[in-house]
Amino acid sequence: MFKKFTFNEFRFQSLRLKTFTFKSALLSAMAIFTLAACKEPAAAKEQAISIDQEQLCEVQNWQKDATALACKVGQKVLFLPTTFGNEQLPVLFAAVNCDHRFSIALTKGGVACIYTPLKMTAAEARDAIGKDEIIK
Repeated sequence: MFKKFTFNEFRFQSLRLKTFTFKSALLSAMAIFTLAACKEPAAAKEQAISIDQEQLCEVQNWQKDATALACKVGQKVLFLPTTFGNEQLPVLFAAVNCDHRFSIALTKGGVACIYTPLKMTAAEARDAIGKDEIIK
């Protein structure tokens, strides 16, 4: 009914069991680590903004201060420069003013995206635009 093992056979079976247990533990640890790495950070949840799909903010300057005066956070913004031909302007606008968690429509002639400002103090904003208006 039961097979009798010699000492060497028993040692080999024990070694196979230890190897199998080690491999299982290693694979389990890797799976848990991988799943833990996929967890959304708490900071990303706190940065949630409400998206305003009803209003469109249109600007002609790529600088963040000009957009901050005309648009609200979470609002659709359309950048249509007054001059055409500088292909870097739409890219600069998108880098400075667009929320990159959402889609960005970018062409040689303009950009459409969800507005989110770069972080800056009110004093920096006043200095950048040269006015004493209060920027929220």
